[in-house]
Amino acid sequence: MQEEEKAENLYRHKMFYGSSGSSFSYNERLHKNSDFKKIFEHGVRLSVGFANIFIFNRKDGKPIKRLGLVTSKKVGIAVERNKAKRRIREIFRTGKNKLVDGLDIIFVLKSSIKFQKYSFIEQKIFDTLKSAGYCKE
Repeated sequence: MQEEEKAENLYRHKMFYGSSGSSFSYNERLHKNSDFKKIFEHGVRLSVGFANIFIFNRKDGKPIKRLGLVTSKKVGIAVERNKAKRRIREIFRTGKNKLVDGLDIIFVLKSSIKFQKYSFIEQKIFDTLKSAGYCKE
């Protein structure tokens, strides 16, 4: 019986916090309009050449980090917008362990992102977050 309870607790933990450090689970995405509004109103705004980054430290004791993406048609056609969003999600997925716990991050992408290389985008994002004090390292 205890084994079943442990397995159930582990399953719930994985569902809420993600299965490992390299996943991007449902709970790591921002969904509610109220969350977006709160971050836009009360969050810190950082600017990189290809995006504006809005960051809000929840301070609710939960270690989960959440990501939201905003793109407009100014970024390009649907293929280009989706490629840009996939890149940001992958950067978040692989680098979220470097970030401080309890962060909500929104990226508002600009049209210049489609001309940037992946490695450049990744480097600029983490350099900006590190200089603002949102990275553990």
